[in-house]
Amino acid sequence: MNEPPLLTILMATYNGDKYLIAQLESILAQSYQNWELIIRDDNSTDTTQKIITEYLSKDKRIQQLQFGDLHGTACRNFSQLFDWAYQEQKQYVLFADQDDVWLPNKIEQSIIEIEKEEKHYGFDIPLAKYSNFKFIDEAGKVIDKRLKLPSKLTLQVLLTENYAWGCTMILNHTAINLIKNIPPESVNHDYYIALVVSAFGKISLINQDLVLYRQHQNNVSGNVDNMSFSSRFKRYFANSSVMLKPLTQNYALVKSFYERYSDKLVDKNKQLVFSFLTGYKAGFFKLLKILIKFGIFKIGFGKNVFYIYTLYLYRKKVADAIYNSSGK
Repeated sequence: MNEPPLLTILMATYNGDKYLIAQLESILAQSYQNWELIIRDDNSTDTTQKIITEYLSKDKRIQQLQFGDLHGTACRNFSQLFDWAYQEQKQYVLFADQDDVWLPNKIEQSIIEIEKEEKHYGFDIPLAKYSNFKFIDEAGKVIDKRLKLPSKLTLQVLLTENYAWGCTMILNHTAINLIKNIPPESVNHDYYIALVVSAFGKISLINQDLVLYRQHQNNVSGNVDNMSFSSRFKRYFANSSVMLKPLTQNYALVKSFYERYSDKLVDKNKQLVFSFLTGYKAGFFKLLKILIKFGIFKIGFGKNVFYIYTLYLYRKKVADAIYNSSGK
């Protein structure tokens, strides 16, 4: 009987002592047990390191990584972890946030689903799966709000917004080898991964809740309070300038992706991404025409109204900021 594959879980920690034990215990309680947990701590000043040390002695599958010299953000931390996983030629990779809770079948269902994809598409195709999840509050109580996720992700969708959250993802070996490195300036490691895999392989939904995604005031991203219609209305119309930063980060990420992979993209995808990037510089109505031509939209009518409005206001500022800083 063949031994089940070893799955590598990458966890980036920083001052996470309040919730870290619950996350570690949820990983130990998984129904699928052939895993290794690689933790990289970003110079925590609370008792996070003490907790990590305790669990290192509790289970030999848990290891702490001292690798790389990038620090200061979650993306940089995960970037260094991913660099290590690529160098070590890991077969499957999952990402764990320090403050979530994994449901008991999270790992088992992830490997079942991605192995199905490998059997269908072949082992030479970059593959990623992402799952549904439930929001929980600081005390671990389920929040009665849902985020509707698409069944699959395409470049048209991902050019404007990511729906594959890192804590829900699993990647196969071919995807890891294709990505090699997550640029630390990409801001969100999961967004970059989703872009690459969608361009060259397949990324699709596991339609099950596999993670309890914790909401608290220190969430790096994905705060449920920012997803309601009223919250979006307030941000976009009452104080729309707050959207300049995420819009700029989004554009910079897509530009970085294109510069790295343009010579490998098929003609259709190359034209799609190039048109999106150049449309920003050409003018609002030129960009709008490109969005319509290629079907580059967010999911949901209201979100697209807000998105187009912010493009009208800030497209030029985004392009100027990006190209003046890069000189290109």
